[in-house]
Amino acid sequence: MINQNPTIFIVDDEPLLSEMLTDYLKGQYENFNIVSFPTGEACLQSLDKQPDAVVLDFHLNSKEKDAANGIDILRELKKQNHDLPVIMLSSQESYGTAAKTIMFGAVHYVIKGQDAFEEIFQLINANV
Repeated sequence: MINQNPTIFIVDDEPLLSEMLTDYLKGQYENFNIVSFPTGEACLQSLDKQPDAVVLDFHLNSKEKDAANGIDILRELKKQNHDLPVIMLSSQESYGTAAKTIMFGAVHYVIKGQDAFEEIFQLINANV
């Protein structure tokens, strides 16, 4: 069951995807406080806002070439807050990639596609 006003961080370098996911989640539960970040580094700098969950894109350096990738950000998020639920989002349908993100502490690996937003909402609902 969802907490009163959970803060959800969305970390994706595609602004349109972040906006669409934000709209979808707010349509499911209007009390979400959603903050979007174009890089993992920007997300890490805002951890003092104590998010209840993070949706983290696996491939974060398509826009900013020097940006850290999702695995590096996941590892740092878990180092700073081991209990923070992190949901990895990726277009890669690789079992090895998915397994690696789970090994580093992601609660789930969601493949971008038709049902991804609903899956993310269900995971947030189960973990927040």
